[in-house]
Amino acid sequence: MRILLTGSRGFAGSRIMAASSEIIPSPSLRNFNEKDIRRLIEQIRPDYIIHTAAISDIRACESDPDASWHANIELPCWLVHTGVKTILFSSDQVYGGCDKDGPYTEKDASPENTYAVHKLEMENRCLDINPDTVILRASWMYDLPIYGMNNRGNYLMNMLLQREMMIPFSQHRTVTYMREAAYWTLKALHLPGGVYNFGSENDLTMLDLSLWLKKELGLTVNFLDAGTRHSLWMNCQKAKDSGIVFPNAVEGLAHCLQDYHLKV
Repeated sequence: MRILLTGSRGFAGSRIMAASSEIIPSPSLRNFNEKDIRRLIEQIRPDYIIHTAAISDIRACESDPDASWHANIELPCWLVHTGVKTILFSSDQVYGGCDKDGPYTEKDASPENTYAVHKLEMENRCLDINPDTVILRASWMYDLPIYGMNNRGNYLMNMLLQREMMIPFSQHRTVTYMREAAYWTLKALHLPGGVYNFGSENDLTMLDLSLWLKKELGLTVNFLDAGTRHSLWMNCQKAKDSGIVFPNAVEGLAHCLQDYHLKV
């Protein structure tokens, strides 16, 4: 089996790369056009594509929507157009404008920012092109750094490094251990086409989760309320029914602490 992986040096891609010996890293697609994409696929002839490369910074997408459109819509559509089964990462940000409180199923999307609007547009366009495409609506992922690899700011790193941490006390949001997400991404190659909420479910508020983690790590971080934030709270039953079963948020954090020998 040959799996072409984009974004192999990024936060998600580097962990997926480390999880399988069957992965072929793609060159950067930053300046690729559709012909370049087709040429790449003809050259490598993969059985599957996992596409993690994106512009995921919400502020960057707001300031340069054309760049966001190219990276977050055009490129994935060109990959799907090749006819190779493709796994694409979307985001829990598509739930940012939902009226009800959640947890949200895949039918509840209502994006509020440019990044989320483009992700939802990507989902719809790619499934129209090839209904066998798998869309993973990923939660907020965390991990510790891998030497020489991208480790963008994430929930666990914020907890470890900050003396005072702004969190929305009442918000519900899913946070997921990236190494577990890498494992399940490879399993998602065999999912039927469609959209799947992807990550660890979480019944706790961000304050309650953070207080638990503070106690587990023996931290002295102080929490400040960031104010009311819309919940990005996902119901992952569809993925569970298809065999993709994450531990819950507390269990996932416990696994991460155990892996890195962090627990006091």
